[in-house]
Amino acid sequence: MKTRLTLAALTIIGMLGASGTTDANEKLALRVTPNVSSAPSTVIVRATVARNSENRWLVIEADSGEFFRSSEIQLDGDRAPIVTEIRLPNLPGGEYTVVAVLRNNMGEETIVRRTALVLSKFGEPPK
Repeated sequence: MKTRLTLAALTIIGMLGASGTTDANEKLALRVTPNVSSAPSTVIVRATVARNSENRWLVIEADSGEFFRSSEIQLDGDRAPIVTEIRLPNLPGGEYTVVAVLRNNMGEETIVRRTALVLSKFGEPPK
């Protein structure tokens, strides 16, 4: 039991450190909240895109291996919103890899990844 609590605490601390946004100088930043929750959970994904006339597409995906959701947003260059927020409601238990992909008009991609853990019933980690 003590080992399980220690493992859970280390996982949470690691995820908190890995889920923040990146420097403002970068093209794309990603924030996923909450980092750890209980199923069914609503996870909020916020992608911050630096203004650039070459920005064309933003793709956001959440994948646990057993459950997948994605959204594609067309961007209007430097007139696009800086922050795009996606809500992922009713996520079942699992460890989700959340990916944001920013594509420019030349097809070049900027990719950022984060992790969200949705615990199954009774706070048990996903299998």
